[in-house]
Amino acid sequence: MIQNLRLYSGLTMFAYVLTHLLNHAAGIISPEFMETASAFSTGIWKFPPLEILLLVSLVTHFILATGRLTGRRSLRLRKSEWAQMILGLCIPFLLFRHIIATRIIDLGFDVESPYERVLLDLAVFLPSQGILQAITVIVVWTHGCIGIHFWLRVKPFYPKWRNLLGTLAILIPTLSLAGYGAAAAEIMRRVEEGGRKYVFGVLEAANVNDAAIAFYEKILIPCIILTIALAVAPFVVRQVRQTIDRVKRGPILNLPNGRTIRVPPGATALEALRDAGIAMASVCGGHGRCTTCRLHCGSGLDQLAQPGQIEAAALKSIQAPHGMRLACQIRPQNDLAVVPLMAPNASARDGRRPGGLSGSERQVVSMFIDLRDSTRLGEMKMPYDVLFILNQFFAEMTEALRSTGGYYAQFTGDGLMALYGHESDDTERMILNAFEGAAEMLRRIEGLNDHLKSELPHALRIGIG
Repeated sequence: MIQNLRLYSGLTMFAYVLTHLLNHAAGIISPEFMETASAFSTGIWKFPPLEILLLVSLVTHFILATGRLTGRRSLRLRKSEWAQMILGLCIPFLLFRHIIATRIIDLGFDVESPYERVLLDLAVFLPSQGILQAITVIVVWTHGCIGIHFWLRVKPFYPKWRNLLGTLAILIPTLSLAGYGAAAAEIMRRVEEGGRKYVFGVLEAANVNDAAIAFYEKILIPCIILTIALAVAPFVVRQVRQTIDRVKRGPILNLPNGRTIRVPPGATALEALRDAGIAMASVCGGHGRCTTCRLHCGSGLDQLAQPGQIEAAALKSIQAPHGMRLACQIRPQNDLAVVPLMAPNASARDGRRPGGLSGSERQVVSMFIDLRDSTRLGEMKMPYDVLFILNQFFAEMTEALRSTGGYYAQFTGDGLMALYGHESDDTERMILNAFEGAAEMLRRIEGLNDHLKSELPHALRIGIG
């Protein structure tokens, strides 16, 4: 629930930023065109319900993001995660001046904020703020794009669209900054030509007054202090909590190689493992969506809390066997034996593989199927014809296995090895299934001989053992 709130609030703000940047690109033509375009792009966000949604999303996203940072027991993060976190913490400090000057003062002092007036402030009165505003565009956009990347990279369709989305991620802010720069240059040209008369005309039309200016100057320093405090506070709270946690005895993770790792109270298994220097995959950034941090849990499994909604959905999607959990979602309260199941460089595609990767010791029936006289067949037929015949042969044998509850373990040139019982503990049933599979293979090889009669120099025969 909390992760979904953080995601959807972030997407709402990203939609706002996207429309804002697209509108800035209109400045390539003229400041007036920017103003006209805003009625169709950013203007929709002034509709009261959407404005309330945007404000709620802003507050919700910031609280949940800083809360997650505060709750982290480990800061061993990937570079991309560090980049997203640092950029996000910088946004309030970079953005508050713009919010005060274009929205709070508008509401409190009836000051208008057309692009012409805003550009006059940023390009003429406060050029340093104009540069800071350009930096803010890059910071906000990059933070959002990293978040979108983390969200989408576990989706099957993402690799196909990644290059296009990456191109747009570069093109949109480039056009936005180009429009911003062109419009600012045009305003500076008008100031040079029109002088004080032009400047006072713009300010008067926007109803800029002394009370609004005094209010801005009065709250500037307190807001700087507040935004810096908001950025630093999560780290201070973490440090205080870590100091308290040191006197508490956390549970222990037992690894297969005999190594033991102490888990800080309240930490996830992923945080504990990474903090101990053990590389773990986590494509989704620890949000429980990719399953690449999967563990096989042994002793102590029954004392873990049941999977939450997000973890349960992820485990179900890969048909996870009993004992498999996600390291980013479990917070051990008691000693737990774990086995990491995926390589540290596992990809999102690996995370979509079925959960049988854990392996287990069980009785199975193994069956070997061999195509007789395959060497003679290869001598009498062209390579392409042999390949065609073998493909037909393997397709029929695989279908015979599937229809009788078997599973092919490997292909070996002109034969294959099959297993029965990989999902069952009923020994008698798996033996019967194996006999049924053998009979089905013999039936299918006869059908294949009839189908390929004109292609075969001799009838196909198989050996089963």
